[in-house]
Amino acid sequence: MSEVQKAIEDIKYLNGSLPKAAFQVIVENKEEAIPYLREAIDYAISKGKMLDENYQLHFYALYLLGEFQDRESFSKIMELTSLPDGIAEYLLGDCITTDLRDILYNTYDGNMALLKKSIYDRNIDEFVRSAMLDVMGQLYLDGTLEEIKWKDFLKQGVYDAREYDYVYNSIGHVLCKCHFVDMLPEIHYMFGNGLLDEMCMGKYDSYVDAMFEYHENEDRFCKNSFCATEALRNWAMFSEPEENVSEEKDFEKLIRMLEREGDKSVRKTKIGRNDPCPCGSGKKYKHCCLNKPKAAIDLIENPEERSKWLKSYPYTGQEKVEGRIYLEDYYDEVSIEVDKILYLALMNRPGLIWKRNIEQEEKRAKEYLYLAFQKCRTRMEEEQLSSFTEYDEKYSIHYRCEEWMAELCRLLQESNDIDRYEGVKQFMQ
Repeated sequence: MSEVQKAIEDIKYLNGSLPKAAFQVIVENKEEAIPYLREAIDYAISKGKMLDENYQLHFYALYLLGEFQDRESFSKIMELTSLPDGIAEYLLGDCITTDLRDILYNTYDGNMALLKKSIYDRNIDEFVRSAMLDVMGQLYLDGTLEEIKWKDFLKQGVYDAREYDYVYNSIGHVLCKCHFVDMLPEIHYMFGNGLLDEMCMGKYDSYVDAMFEYHENEDRFCKNSFCATEALRNWAMFSEPEENVSEEKDFEKLIRMLEREGDKSVRKTKIGRNDPCPCGSGKKYKHCCLNKPKAAIDLIENPEERSKWLKSYPYTGQEKVEGRIYLEDYYDEVSIEVDKILYLALMNRPGLIWKRNIEQEEKRAKEYLYLAFQKCRTRMEEEQLSSFTEYDEKYSIHYRCEEWMAELCRLLQESNDIDRYEGVKQFMQ
């Protein structure tokens, strides 16, 4: 028996520890080892749920073939991961939601048709198909897949949908990661038809935020290289249980941290009479804004507090990074101003539920929404827009008119603010 054969035998069955030594032998002799690894994939496909639950070679083979970027194994790996009726989940476990997309990407052989056919096949596990979708997303970012074809494929999935499937959550994430602002209507359509789970990324406004967000490694869905040992190092099945860990204390520590964050108020900056006016006019504060009446928005919340809650709003500053998209590329200043007011009213503010003052929150939301209503009404009248749909198509960003105006009506009615309620209702008719 050769050294490689012995290493293969060592990783056939789960023994509670990560077989680093055997992996090292296989990595150093990959050409000799690859046929055994491919054979393990075939064996798992043939056995399905009849496979011994302690048999592990096919699982390790996936990771090692991914590390070796073995293109010839792609179709077989696709066959294995596409097994129906819970078989793929039985054979692969948590690999499906952790490393499968990296394995598929690193073994991809150019068979785009196979990926496309599989992603919308409901016989295949929905999380497997989501991993495949990420692979296509990476191929788009690599320049392998044309933008128009990628968008058409995503639209096909959206408009052919008949019922909820986790893959639609992945489509929403992919659209944001690719910064396809022109496909925000597709995200809105998915929400309207119950195709997106709010538990994944939040409501529609969270998707708008994500559309304009940029992070490190922005250009990657999948890793462009892969190490089996590193990928498996921290898996629970190889870990020894930690001793003397108090989950209760950890939980209490987390709660205290959240309480501090939620209670943290923004300290107002005191402006001296002879200081430059914060409005940017260049005049002294006493000769400019000191004695001016407060703006309507400042009566709801001071500028410092607003700034705190607009931190997650898409960036609208002066400094721009080449190649990135910004709200100003798509919307005018007035639209963004109104949208920020709506955002302050409707975006979820984090905090502990038992520390919240619901009455105060609803009063604040009502005043912000009414201010947005006044600005929206003025613009519609000035431009003679005949419908909310027409306004939404041109100016709405995070929120659609009928949705937030309905919330405004509810708050006005519940607070017995009848005059303003009647005014809003009349305008909506």
